[in-house]
Amino acid sequence: MLNPRLVTNRRLSGLRVFAVAARHGSYSAAASELCVTQAAVSQQIRNLEASLGCRLFVRRGSGMMLTTEGQVLLPFAEQGLAILERGLDRLAHPAAGPLQVSVLPSLAARWLMPRLWRFTETHPQLELRLQPSQQLADFAAGEVDLAIRYGEGHYPGLHSELLMSDTAFPVCAPALATRLQRVADLISLPLVAGPEYAGVSWANWLALSGNEHILPQCRQLTVDDGNLGLEMVLAGQGVALSRSVLVADLLRQGRLCRPFATELTPKHRYYLVWRPDSSRLNDITMVREWLKQEALESRE
Repeated sequence: MLNPRLVTNRRLSGLRVFAVAARHGSYSAAASELCVTQAAVSQQIRNLEASLGCRLFVRRGSGMMLTTEGQVLLPFAEQGLAILERGLDRLAHPAAGPLQVSVLPSLAARWLMPRLWRFTETHPQLELRLQPSQQLADFAAGEVDLAIRYGEGHYPGLHSELLMSDTAFPVCAPALATRLQRVADLISLPLVAGPEYAGVSWANWLALSGNEHILPQCRQLTVDDGNLGLEMVLAGQGVALSRSVLVADLLRQGRLCRPFATELTPKHRYYLVWRPDSSRLNDITMVREWLKQEALESRE
């Protein structure tokens, strides 16, 4: 008596040959695709037919035609083999999980998060996991797949691509705008700012506007997180020197006002950064293209 497992293995092997031969309608063409001899194809088909107890092909001229039984079997064989291939591919290439994206907390809160739903809608197959942090993520340790960094774009061992530029200028709540008819009026309100970075500071902005002489009379409040500073300003607690990328949506919504036209150009810009040898380059490319499109639309 034949071993049932042996019969099953033979059938699986024969089914693949059967599906290829049926697609070509030729044993010789199937042999060429499978890199075996025509005799081997013929033998596999005969074995499969013997195990099933029916004919699957009949010769018609120089080709092979499916019998009624062969026509019944073919769609099931093709579907079964396709499912098996997907299972084997899943074992060889397990799901990579969410794409890890490092980003500054302020940029995540004020620019990226309000737009992220659009990525989720258009790319439901890829999950993004944001890592808001002031610290540079460690690519070497595998902590992150893609980062949005604010700097000069030079990162040894990594690829970088310009995402967007910004400017810096004062913003305030609409209720305070009427109190700021001229730059000197800033003396009467708290000036909110983050630590000086990339040349963005109240001292530099006041110097650019020709009003550096009022700096000693101003009350400055420094916060570590630019988003926290904006929350204070939205609550009417002062005037913030903020970057255009972070406040563009708030200005369009009328939640903030820009009392003065003078603007600083920071020394740094936003860059996309990733490892050139990453195993997830296709996913990274997908996210990069989406981010660049969002950056382009946000400037319009």
